Amino acid sequence: MDEQTLRVFLSLCETESTRDTAALLRVDQSTVSRTLARLEAGLGVELFRRHGRRIALNRAGVSFRGDAARVLDEIEVARRHVRQEALGARTVRLGFLQSVARWLVPRVVTELRRDDPDRRFELRQGFAQDLFGWLDDDVLDLALVTPPPPTRTTSWRLLHEQVLCVAVPPGHRLAGRASVGVDDLAGERFVAFSRTTELRGVVEGMLGAAGVEVEVAFESSEVDTIRGLVAAGMGVAVLPRPERPDAADPVYVPLEPRTTRRLGIAWADGARPPAAVTAVRPSPTMELRTF
Repeated sequence: MDEQTLRVFLSLCETESTRDTAALLRVDQSTVSRTLARLEAGLGVELFRRHGRRIALNRAGVSFRGDAARVLDEIEVARRHVRQEALGARTVRLGFLQSVARWLVPRVVTELRRDDPDRRFELRQGFAQDLFGWLDDDVLDLALVTPPPPTRTTSWRLLHEQVLCVAVPPGHRLAGRASVGVDDLAGERFVAFSRTTELRGVVEGMLGAAGVEVEVAFESSEVDTIRGLVAAGMGVAVLPRPERPDAADPVYVPLEPRTTRRLGIAWADGARPPAAVTAVRPSPTMELRTF
């Protein structure tokens, strides 16, 4: 019993004619008859009732029809898997933080495609904890993310450092300052990052270390939302300074002492990524300016 035999059988189920099946499959009618005879001999039962030139499924044939269809479906699934695996050698499953979607992701994708313009990408956005989990579960090959927590063994390489600033509305009392200390934020209304984000922990750590209390007016996991609310005068925030601020942005005042957010590329320890992914891992001598 092979794939072609099953296809002949399933076609006969539909046409109920060896002649019509031969025409559909573009084979000789005698080939169809011999194939059916071999199948029935191998199974030890007849699958059709004969009515002159017409045939019709009997009880055994009806039972076998579903099994035959499932076997062919599994063969097609196996073929798709093989094709996807072959394509996967040029596919990078890349995850990233929402806050780097507008600037770091396009730069990295451009860099990764430089040596292979046909390289494909499967992109997935998430929080840092999600990204590290997806690396562990082999959902991602690479992730653009902050450094892994000390409890993790995920491999990580620095790509970029963002300067953290106090974002304030135009006309705010701190807007004209050259720099701002954490102490200057005492009592301010804050547009804060949600507790699911790694930046929330960074900001709370800074405030807690300085003994500074603030009033949280609103929480969001999206940098763009926080920028817009700060610019509208809803409060202040600690944000990474954007690469290219636009006219609608709030005023960014650097923190003193200088504070940065480290971003890099991560992959699972012990993973065996496709050759294309291995080729684009940053090396110790990589020039970060390419990103």
